Amino acid sequence: MANNKAFKVKNGLDLGAYSKAISDTAVDVFVYDTSQDSDGGAWRHRTQATSWYNETLDTATRGSRKEFPAVAVIVAENDTVTIYDGDDPDLPMWMVFTGGGSTESDCKLLHLNTSNKEATSCFALNGILCVSAEVTGVTRINLISDKSIRSRNSGTFTFLGNISERNDTLGGVDDDSQNIVNDDVNDVAMTVLPNAPIDPATGLPVPTIAVATAGGTSVIRDDGTVVDITRASSAEISNVDFYNGYLVIGSSNVGAVWYYDYIPSSDETISPSNGHIEYYDSGFSNDDTPAYLGYVNTKTAGTYIGTTGANNAGLTAVDFNNTDYTKSSTAFIASDYNTGWQNGDIKLATLSDTDDTDVTGSELVTNGTFDTDTSGWTASALTTSVASGQATLTMTSTYGTFVQGITTVVGKTYTITCDIVSETLSGALYLGAGTSSGGSQLGLFSTSVGSNAFTFTATGTTTYVALYFNGASSQAAVIDNFTARLAEEDRSVNGKGLQVFGTITKDPVATGADLVAYTSASTSDYLLQPYNSDLEFGTGDFCFMFWDDGTSGSYRGLVTFGDRGVSTNDGHGVRSGPTGNVYQFWSNTTADLSVTGAVGVWNHIAFVRINNVLYGYLNGVFTGSTGHNVNLDTLTNPEMSVLYGDVIKSTSISMGVWTGNAALLRISATAPSPEQIKKIYEDEKFLFQDGAQATLYGSSDAVTALAYDDSTELLHVGTSAGRSVFQGLRRVDNTTTAVGVTISASNGLVAED
Repeated sequence: MANNKAFKVKNGLDLGAYSKAISDTAVDVFVYDTSQDSDGGAWRHRTQATSWYNETLDTATRGSRKEFPAVAVIVAENDTVTIYDGDDPDLPMWMVFTGGGSTESDCKLLHLNTSNKEATSCFALNGILCVSAEVTGVTRINLISDKSIRSRNSGTFTFLGNISERNDTLGGVDDDSQNIVNDDVNDVAMTVLPNAPIDPATGLPVPTIAVATAGGTSVIRDDGTVVDITRASSAEISNVDFYNGYLVIGSSNVGAVWYYDYIPSSDETISPSNGHIEYYDSGFSNDDTPAYLGYVNTKTAGTYIGTTGANNAGLTAVDFNNTDYTKSSTAFIASDYNTGWQNGDIKLATLSDTDDTDVTGSELVTNGTFDTDTSGWTASALTTSVASGQATLTMTSTYGTFVQGITTVVGKTYTITCDIVSETLSGALYLGAGTSSGGSQLGLFSTSVGSNAFTFTATGTTTYVALYFNGASSQAAVIDNFTARLAEEDRSVNGKGLQVFGTITKDPVATGADLVAYTSASTSDYLLQPYNSDLEFGTGDFCFMFWDDGTSGSYRGLVTFGDRGVSTNDGHGVRSGPTGNVYQFWSNTTADLSVTGAVGVWNHIAFVRINNVLYGYLNGVFTGSTGHNVNLDTLTNPEMSVLYGDVIKSTSISMGVWTGNAALLRISATAPSPEQIKKIYEDEKFLFQDGAQATLYGSSDAVTALAYDDSTELLHVGTSAGRSVFQGLRRVDNTTTAVGVTISASNGLVAED
């Protein structure tokens, strides 16, 4: 770590003060609460025969207390590990391990230095302290047996001295056993599995140890064997953790997390389809990682993942479904939004903002309908012609562009659309947006014949929207309806925004609350998502889930799917009716199922279809079901409107403006279980209370550190703005001092750098 930062230790939720600041260049910190050990920390009282208990006290590397602290704060620096006495409010030094030695024959207990053998993490359990490092593997310091061994790719290395001789250059001996997959270790975690064998030297169950390395994950099993978990193509593993016997692995290369529902008995290669491993791709690109895996909440089976990197993806909470991994739920939390829980194969997560500024959208493209010509557009290596309100673009070279600059606001999201009527290209045709007329694309979307849409976030005040051609001379494409509008964001991994028409009103869901609700004032004010094949569910399972305050008038459209510009009775979606607190899922002209909520209070509504049966839920409680063998793919070119049933052109279906207040709309292609729906309601209801905070504190989405305290059930998330403290999905407190690289928390004691 480049900067010398003080780490702070705070007790309970008194976040305005701390008991001690210690000037350490920490790479990791671990709060070791020995009451969490298998014997409740009783081992501390039977170490009188150890060398460290009897060594000289009050030295530069040894404090004044013989007994190991009940709570210790362990700080790993590049070449030093210091244990502080957390039982004392002044947090005095209890023991120091200094690294050193040029070779294995003259190294200290910790073979560390500040050039290429730096410490990376630390963890302690059942009287064993593990320290991982670059190049030199992971060292296990057994405070009870007074010995230490180090696991490397070339085998086990046993230090020749005892712990009191930890800072002497005594070297050690090699043993070709317990080889780990790679010497560069990024993280270490420990757990005690059920029926673990008893270590005769300590009288305690033997922990299982997992290490994340540059070449994969190694698990040092409690029977002494080592198994390696690798990918077919090499991937840096940045983080490991355990919960309830599950092994959680985070990759810094591919922005992914893997869950093992067992500890392998032999080496394995990660594969999403091998029947034992669930591959969870959180939608982050490679530069959004490493994923900081927080300690897991065993009471609610949630894994917390914080990300940092170029895209600053914020915090992800995972509610892991142990029986069907594909139905696990995620919640994305950043400094300006909270998606709530997204179940399984999520397709849309919107109405999740915290900015209460009303949003107004208008068409930004000039002459996107090509009624008479292509004026306003710049064609390169293309000839243009117009007939019947459609533009034909013919290539004169290998590559061509059709470009127009539009005015944008930095940081705002926009969705562009274009109909490809036909094309004869031998290559590809891309819809995209860029920061210059000739390139520097913000993104590209490979098109096909039909309606196409692409969503991007502006990085400049002028953005060039375009079609990019790849083919040969004389090849052509016919296009129509090129649009560009400000968009309400889809916060799911799909990122397919909803274009804003007119003005959408946004107000806090409660006095002083972060989360905002959305409403419409007229038929000109609504959100529209162009054709999205992800939302064609056919006869498959689905879930529509949202919150509403029960005040919308009769027969108002919240979510409506219909054919663009076609007067038809076909369509489906969610509406209110006959009164504002009655919610219906409807298809064609039929109200299939209704859920009745309260008036003027926030209702959580879920419509779930499983195996052709439609189920309704109000505030987590099942309300009724009906058979629903309806094919939802009968529409030719469906669009989805939100807050007004604009895409339905039939007079036989009443679909007015949603005059109530709606929030946290989510649509998925999988169906959550009744237990999951109950949990979603129970967790999210706190976001709709007065003063409810729902985001990371400050404006930064780059998570620098993460820790979960299972004693207090609080999650601590560090950013450059401070430490956000979450209870479930709600932030209950925060600090305002930047957090560097690490947080650890146990039983109300929080340590951060």
